[in-house]
Amino acid sequence: MHIHFMGIGGSGVSGLATAAKSFGYTVSGCDLKESSFLKMVRAQGIECMPGHDASHLEGVDILVRSSAVPLDNPEVMAAVKKGIKVVTRGEFLAILLENKHKIGVGGSHGKTSTTWMIYAILKAAGVDASVYAGGKSSGRSSVSSGEPYVVELDESDGSIFKMKPESLVITNLEFEHADFYKTPDNMLKSFEHYLVSERPENLIIGRGYDLSDKLFGMFSPLSFPTHDEIRRGEAFKNSDGRNFCIKNGKLFFISAEREIYVGDVTEPAHILQNRSAALLAASEYLAKSGRVLPEIDSEFWKSVPKVDRRFQNVGTWHGMPLVDDYAHHPSEVNALIEQAGHEFRNFCLIFQPHRISRFTAFYDKFREVLKNVGILIILPVYSAGEKFEGRASKELYEELKNGGKFVFYAENIDKAVEIIKENENSFRASAIVSAGAGDVNTIFAKLSENGGAK
Repeated sequence: MHIHFMGIGGSGVSGLATAAKSFGYTVSGCDLKESSFLKMVRAQGIECMPGHDASHLEGVDILVRSSAVPLDNPEVMAAVKKGIKVVTRGEFLAILLENKHKIGVGGSHGKTSTTWMIYAILKAAGVDASVYAGGKSSGRSSVSSGEPYVVELDESDGSIFKMKPESLVITNLEFEHADFYKTPDNMLKSFEHYLVSERPENLIIGRGYDLSDKLFGMFSPLSFPTHDEIRRGEAFKNSDGRNFCIKNGKLFFISAEREIYVGDVTEPAHILQNRSAALLAASEYLAKSGRVLPEIDSEFWKSVPKVDRRFQNVGTWHGMPLVDDYAHHPSEVNALIEQAGHEFRNFCLIFQPHRISRFTAFYDKFREVLKNVGILIILPVYSAGEKFEGRASKELYEELKNGGKFVFYAENIDKAVEIIKENENSFRASAIVSAGAGDVNTIFAKLSENGGAK
């Protein structure tokens, strides 16, 4: 069977395409522009064609479209006319894994990192697991082997609601994707209906956010410490005895009377929460198969492969680390600022808002999160093809520029490079950090041109 993927250069679709190939399908794809994910897919021997065109459909049985590809796209319309089955990536993922044991990972923040952590823990415990994630780790976004399948589920377009996992982790939930859900209440109801109709055998929900706190109250699942509980040094107890405690400044997960090291409480709280969620999910699966968690210490967590664009060190410039991060929601940007402050203290943040609808919906929260950043460069909103009238990032610059000496607006990436080079000595930054799900990270290559990197 021939599966054709439109938008194959995207983070989610690319991994799905490589997973389909590993299942024995004939796979092809197309995309409008080059990307690192497209290069990864080509390296797997998958044919990738430029642009969108009906000629790509020769011999195709199923067309899988990214949520960024509208139904009125000429290639999609041609597929419908030819009688080719057209599905979303979420629908195809559900079809692909229909009879497989699945550990699903959804939520607003941290799901990619948590997905890879669960996979790493299971592998260390001797389980021949598989993984499908929306972000690359060690150059891959999927690994197909045995069961269970650890699968990142995407809530942005409702794809999560197509999946029926045996175990489900919702890392956290707060209002996001205003273009799809419209209101916080709609988002909460969508998840509530999903959990009522497809109640997984094992359910883990992270707390500390308005919507996930409400879900937790409805379903009484397992959970792990919130950001505030970690900072206050508080324990958290689950009904089944798999608890969390803090001793001597270190967070531990208690399972089968063993204390499993999660991390030092001085580490960024979101990292400790991702690890906690991963340990709970892995321990659930291992207990049912008569196994136990592997030995875990600080060296184990350091050995877990990092996810691309999640606080990823991509080089140096004049001795300063260059750090790329995918943060594009106020809570994610806030967590990034906390982590960068922990690592570097004084850093330059380059912020590129992602999608006009998101930036407009959370404008006030972005302003609150960014107001105390010492060195800030704001770029125009990366539209991601979205047609939406809303706030402009220059408005944010105008509001913040009087709050600190080093707040700049750059009309484009090249201008941001100029600002950094012209102000390098006055900034006295220890690192340069990018934030955004668009092309903000291309600034690092431009900075490094003409022998700038060391």
